[in-house]
Amino acid sequence: MIVYFIGTGGSEGIPAHLCTCETCEEARKLGFAQRKPSTLAIITKNKKAVLIDVGTDIRDLLHVPLEGILLTHWHHDHIYGLYKLRWIAKKTRLYGPKGDADWLMIHDPKNIQVEFIKAGDVLKIDSLKITALKLNHQVETLGYLIEEDNKSVAVLYDTKGLPKETFKLLEKKKLRLAIVDATYAPRVDDPYHNNVDEGAETGLQLAERTMLSHISHKNLSFLKLDEYVRKKYNGKVLVAYDGMLFYV
Repeated sequence: MIVYFIGTGGSEGIPAHLCTCETCEEARKLGFAQRKPSTLAIITKNKKAVLIDVGTDIRDLLHVPLEGILLTHWHHDHIYGLYKLRWIAKKTRLYGPKGDADWLMIHDPKNIQVEFIKAGDVLKIDSLKITALKLNHQVETLGYLIEEDNKSVAVLYDTKGLPKETFKLLEKKKLRLAIVDATYAPRVDDPYHNNVDEGAETGLQLAERTMLSHISHKNLSFLKLDEYVRKKYNGKVLVAYDGMLFYV
């Protein structure tokens, strides 16, 4: 299983339009510091692709048939790319929560076939076993436990901490990788998203390796954030970036 980080940013992406903060100015100078909104792909051992959220237009980045799309929730920064992708020339199933579902994607989905799921539901897609997980967010939101050949990955955004039942389930799994919401800078307290240290500490309790994602322009700039995380967590926690691959 390969995890392909297509977009690792928050709602606004980085740089945010016309913003002159340090994070956005750095990203205009250093292309690798730019972030598209949250979009992730899992490549199975059979070289099949499953998409998790579609925060950006993926057509030039993942031009292959999709075995399925997993949606964490219906906030627009996680579904923006669906408005283009719905014209895909092959019927493609999308799984996601019912709460706050997008009107257009329900009433005029073109070739996207929407199927509502809830926390606890289990899917089998190609060689993957996928379990939907409850998360703590502003609207109904699902994380995903993805298992293949005794290796497991958890996608845990958008969330503030984890519900007890989700934490207990994952604690038993000995995760290879946790991909965790780390929207905000250290010491920022937001009711719906983790800061960097909250995300890191969640991952450290559950997985061998932790990747921090869903990074806002209100976080530390790319280079400062990378240095902060590497020094504090001794390489066990890393900050994901657009185009990154992780071999599970």
